[in-house]
Amino acid sequence: PRPPRSADARAAVRFSNCKFASVHHRSKQSVSLDSLSLRCMFDSLKASAKAGADATARAAKGTKLKGEVLLLEQKVSAAKKDFGKEVYDAMVACDRQLTERLFNATRAKIEAMQQDISSKKADIEALKIPSSDRRQSTPQDAPPVWAPPPPGPPPPMGTPALPPGWKKATTPEGKDYYYHETTGETSWQPPQ
Repeated sequence: PRPPRSADARAAVRFSNCKFASVHHRSKQSVSLDSLSLRCMFDSLKASAKAGADATARAAKGTKLKGEVLLLEQKVSAAKKDFGKEVYDAMVACDRQLTERLFNATRAKIEAMQQDISSKKADIEALKIPSSDRRQSTPQDAPPVWAPPPPGPPPPMGTPALPPGWKKATTPEGKDYYYHETTGETSWQPPQ
């Protein structure tokens, strides 16, 4: 099978078909042939202009979305920095409830922004396909929409927060242990 043609390629084929039709029919009816040829050429030019306008509109929307993604990424970075400033005082005061509340609020805000970023990036990818090549899909043939899993529950109140760089893992036997991502250090006890 041949690969699908772009809107511009389809317009060029229609125009070449029009030229063929005008040559083929020229001997029979020159008056109606000229109007047929002009109509065919006009349709071809109209299709080409429509494809160009679509490409321009898609490029403008893509540029706007890319700008929005950059702004959201900057907001995520700022939210992480602001969290550090806000949580410092709560940690110095050993106020666990305030620390957890600040963490959960910041995490929810960042996850919402990251989901918005993912959605905008998917829209940018969809804009790469010309409107004339997109078909209306039905739910049964639509590709599954990927979304990140929902966030896990906050840590239980009795579980101490791990220092930066430390992660909790479980052995195949079900026993919890802790490890530091950078140093590779491990411990059966929660690090202090």
